[in-house]
Order: sequence, then C-alpha cells, then structure tokens
Amino acid sequence: MKRISLLRHAAAVDRSPGMDDRDRPLTPRGREDAMAVGAFLAESGAPPDLALASPSARTRETLAGVCARLAAPPDRIFNPAIYDASAQVLLAAVCALPDRFGHVLVVGHNPGIHLFAASLAAPQISDDTAVSRIAAGFAKGALATFELDIETWRETGFGAGRLTGYVRPKDLRRKSAC
Repeated sequence: MKRISLLRHAAAVDRSPGMDDRDRPLTPRGREDAMAVGAFLAESGAPPDLALASPSARTRETLAGVCARLAAPPDRIFNPAIYDASAQVLLAAVCALPDRFGHVLVVGHNPGIHLFAASLAAPQISDDTAVSRIAAGFAKGALATFELDIETWRETGFGAGRLTGYVRPKDLRRKSAC
C-alpha cells in the first residue's frame, strides 16, 4: 500500500512588475494555512516520509510551513519539472520515486495538481463527497489524500487511487474555531 497526498501551494502574493512568477512568496494567510495543513497531516497519524515539490518560492514556503508542524520532517526532492506540470508529468515524477517511501506529499501548482487529483481518483472506491469537492476545483492550500493498493511507485496510474479525503484551509479554520 502506498499513499499520495497532493497539496496545492498556499495563497501567494500577486505577481508584480519585474518579479518572476517562480519568486512569488506566500501571503501571511498562506503561511498560516500551510502550518494548519501541517498540523492536520501530523494529526492524521500517517505523515508523509517524502515530499516532492516544485522549486518555486511559494511551494518551498508551503512545504516549510507543513514541515514545521510535523514531528519528523520528510525527505525532500525539489523537481523543476513539477513547476507548471501537467497531470502526466506529475504521474511520471511519482512513478520514478524510490520504493522505500510509503507516503509522498506532492506540492505543486494548478491546474496540474487539480487535474492529477481528478485523474488519480477511482470513483468507484473513493469518498463521493471528496470526489465532488475536487471536481468543483482545487483551492489554494488544499490537500487531497489517496491510498493506492500497489507495492511500487511504478504501478501508480490514473484511476488507481482511492481518494480518502480532501480538505481546504478554510475547512481547517472552521474546525479550529469550534
């Protein structure tokens, strides 16, 4: 059994003249949201042991916020191909992972993360509510978690994942307000 968690980077500042898109940092709310997602992953009982991320500033900051809340930070791979990647490129990057890792956290950008999540989910075995929520869009800072009945990452394929949950930062804010 393998697990994949897909995380869209948290809210970033708007691009300003002369600023490369890859250099956009998170907003203060984005930093808070990343830490909230990290706390959520820590509480899940199955935190990731590997993070595969785009090297952009906003994905690095998102990952740093998540890791700040984990008892044991995962190993990290910053892959330039993840920046602005399609679902097919994300799938290829996951298929190439070392099999010693059981749970990978992929931190990337839309539309690729959204399309990968929608393509990875096997509707017949996935949480119907989570599938519907992903179909409606993949929010900044949102996290989708999948379980795959596979032994090696090479076996990962579209339609092979059981979507077990989808959480947005605003869901976590509501939860902490209760």
